Amino acid sequence: MKLSLFASAAALAVAAAIVPHHAHAQFSWNVAAGSFTNASSWTPVGVPGAADAAVINNGGVATFNSPSLDIDSLTIASNAGTSGTLAVTGGDLFGNGIRIGENGTGTATVNNAILRAGGSGSLFVGGQDGSGTGTLTVSGGPATRVTSGDDIGVGRAGTGTLNMQGGELQGGYTFIGKYGTGVWNHSGGLFRQSFGDVEIGDGGRPDQIDNPGPRTGTVNISGGVLQVADSFAIGNRSGTGTVNISGGVLSVTGGNGAGDIFVGRGMNWDSEPAGSGGPVSLRVTGDDSIIVADGSFLMNTLSVATSSTLIAEITGTTHTTIRVTGDADITNGTLKVDLTGYNPVSGNSWTILTAGADITADKAAVDAVVATAGFDPLVHSVGGDFVGTLIGNFAATDFSLAPLSPGLSWNVSYANNSVTLSVTGTATFTADFDHNGQVNGADLTKWKADFGVNANSDANGDGKSDGADFLQWQQQFGSGVPAAAAIGAVPEPATIALLGLAAMGVGAFARTRRAGA
Repeated sequence: MKLSLFASAAALAVAAAIVPHHAHAQFSWNVAAGSFTNASSWTPVGVPGAADAAVINNGGVATFNSPSLDIDSLTIASNAGTSGTLAVTGGDLFGNGIRIGENGTGTATVNNAILRAGGSGSLFVGGQDGSGTGTLTVSGGPATRVTSGDDIGVGRAGTGTLNMQGGELQGGYTFIGKYGTGVWNHSGGLFRQSFGDVEIGDGGRPDQIDNPGPRTGTVNISGGVLQVADSFAIGNRSGTGTVNISGGVLSVTGGNGAGDIFVGRGMNWDSEPAGSGGPVSLRVTGDDSIIVADGSFLMNTLSVATSSTLIAEITGTTHTTIRVTGDADITNGTLKVDLTGYNPVSGNSWTILTAGADITADKAAVDAVVATAGFDPLVHSVGGDFVGTLIGNFAATDFSLAPLSPGLSWNVSYANNSVTLSVTGTATFTADFDHNGQVNGADLTKWKADFGVNANSDANGDGKSDGADFLQWQQQFGSGVPAAAAIGAVPEPATIALLGLAAMGVGAFARTRRAGA
């Protein structure tokens, strides 16, 4: 009898260990690292099921690699001071709501697997209502999918970071920094939006103005593809938004709405007065991107943002053009030019923005990028009649980060529905000490003769010929010299340095001798 009771107890214990879940329970992760589907890794013992909430708060790492599992919800770091990590390395994990870093510090990674916040549930990174810190990294090939049946929120109330390195992300309304701080780093993969806007630095509705937080969003696009369904709003409502595009694709062609790009959107609520938002900016660096929209390009038309700036970071002779089929209203915007490793010459020209554009070829180029990466084709909006126009001129231009050689000037022209930036004038070179239009070895010879004696080899305008002017000569060496001759004549850096040091030594000796006399 005792043996029978013992055997029954043992059988019950084994059965309890393999019971997949208890109905309507909260399961807490209790090990440092282990499989998500290991019943003993949860308290109570069992695997969370379709009606259960799973919570990872103990600083541990839960790895999901099973064929499939449905749970009611998943929260990582639900309480202040807690932390946890989810690694989805295979299979399909589904939850009606997923929150990463609600009040503590939560991390999730998805690589060649599927993570879904389905139904009416949403995906939140960095607090849905709490002030936690969350990070989600998506990587791998087209087999990787992260989806949300409704919102994707990055930094809704806390601090959220989304790193899109590969795979596919799908969802509806998407905001980066609502009351909190959101950062979206997109270096690879595909974001395919089902519906709604993408809002960077949202700020919330007027009735949410008392919710604390910085209301700041940042998007950095260096690769991959983002296709937006409705509009792409930088500084939506009263938030502060920053977007930096140095590669990849921004295609506002999803076809469910206006398809506009806003650099300072605001909303037409009476309680949102002019200037109630923060500064907003869109930086386009170099020529490695595609930026297109089936709507308009609008810069702070409601004057809600404190400032609206389009930054053209010029890195060479070509630059990415923002192309929209609708209007480009830039009347309340500022154009700022930045130079990175490039010294413009007279005649350089870049088209910064075009309104009323036919973007058929651009969509084909986007499709080619998507197909090459192995993703299913995108569905684009049909598009308009390309009747948009350029409205107004920039309210201001800023060239403080784009100094040109003496004699050259920046010019901004507004014609044919486009904004064109160009360089005009004839360059003069401050290190052309013998005034023959070239900076070469003869100018070094003259500088050596003038060193410490007079200001005839003064390249920096300080009234004397000294080592600082030698550095100017070194930087300008080859300017105005025919290319073949300049290439053949450029001394090695070590030779230049020795020449300079020798010349400065001669100058110092001369000054010493004069002082002794």
